[in-house]
Amino acid sequence: MNVNGMDRKSVDESVREAEDRPLEFSPQERLVYIKENVQGIKTLVERNVHLNDITAQYAEFAGRYPELFKKVVQKEDLGPLKTMFVALEKMGTGDLSQHQASVIVGQKLVDKFVKPQLSGIAPDSKGR
Repeated sequence: MNVNGMDRKSVDESVREAEDRPLEFSPQERLVYIKENVQGIKTLVERNVHLNDITAQYAEFAGRYPELFKKVVQKEDLGPLKTMFVALEKMGTGDLSQHQASVIVGQKLVDKFVKPQLSGIAPDSKGR
């Protein structure tokens, strides 16, 4: 069945492929890397180290995770990271596949950021 230009069979096949794809990274190593860098950056921010110096010291991390780096240096809420950390931990123990973790994290983000924005939108003439 074709819905909005998407063939259900193709979607199902793509999901199966994603579920079967081996990890391209070690979840444990990725988790440690992110946590250590976030904590190090936070420490420098708390010490009022100049942004240029923080960026120079954490250039690799800032390049790999520019939005996360920006959130840390701007002291934004990092609460949504907890879901990602839990997902990485479960991937590391084999309790979740990368695909399952992506779905869980994505759903949490939709629930937190997208759905509240949609609640203020009036339905169209067809009740949608």
